Amino acid sequence: MISQLPELENPAWLQNISGTSINNEPFPLQDILKDSLYYPSSGFDGRPVMHLSGNLLSFIYVDYGYTYNEFMDSLNKGFLGYELLAGRKVSKQELAPCGCRPPSLTFQDGDPSQYIKFGWIKEPFCYWSIFQRQDGYSASHGPSRFSLLFLCADGAAAYQALYVANAAVPKAVAIIQPGHAFGFNWTDFTDPNKILARTVFNNPIGMPEFLFYGGIGKQKWYSEPCWPVFQNPVCYVGGGFGIWSRNAHNSILLLSLQPITIPVLTNGNHLPRWMERT
Repeated sequence: MISQLPELENPAWLQNISGTSINNEPFPLQDILKDSLYYPSSGFDGRPVMHLSGNLLSFIYVDYGYTYNEFMDSLNKGFLGYELLAGRKVSKQELAPCGCRPPSLTFQDGDPSQYIKFGWIKEPFCYWSIFQRQDGYSASHGPSRFSLLFLCADGAAAYQALYVANAAVPKAVAIIQPGHAFGFNWTDFTDPNKILARTVFNNPIGMPEFLFYGGIGKQKWYSEPCWPVFQNPVCYVGGGFGIWSRNAHNSILLLSLQPITIPVLTNGNHLPRWMERT
């Protein structure tokens, strides 16, 4: 959890889920979308959960490069200190009950079909899981529960289907090494003029409050946000990652991006197992 951001209390919808109810009760789409983190081109990267669980309790990961079996193998490795309480597949109708239309492309966006022939784009699926903190781990380790929704889908199209079509907006978006150079992403998610950013910016309901931005390589590459609308630095969490806000009242003065002390989930004993990257 990041001390510079507010802590969320476990909402009733999350606290009341059980292995039985998750299969028998309606999918709580709006609850999952509210105050969520949206992470396109995510892979199986646990760092946003590591840093932001407690500030956020609903994490939505999107990546078209993994099969259902690959995802389940990674999911079963879990997060240190947490157990998988419940999970199930989610249908397209549950995700977009009112239907949706794909975002409009321009020539500069790229060709979304360019990697289909190479077999990189996998069969779509969606899986929803609830993790619960294990006995023996205190509240200082992280929240008692969090939700993880994983979609095998395109990151820009999924944002349109989930948020725009459902009149919702996430609390934060994570843009971390999104793969437009060597990772088989057909477009550049870091470019504020291309399809993902335009879809986020043009949502009639509004825009996310925070951007979680970073990646591997030279730290100076990530010293400024990729989307300039998020100009106010909140904090630097180390390892080349920073959090930026659209609102000045959420920012703290950072003359240079120096590491700050994160009281939860930062030492090696607390790293999640779900840390694979392509």
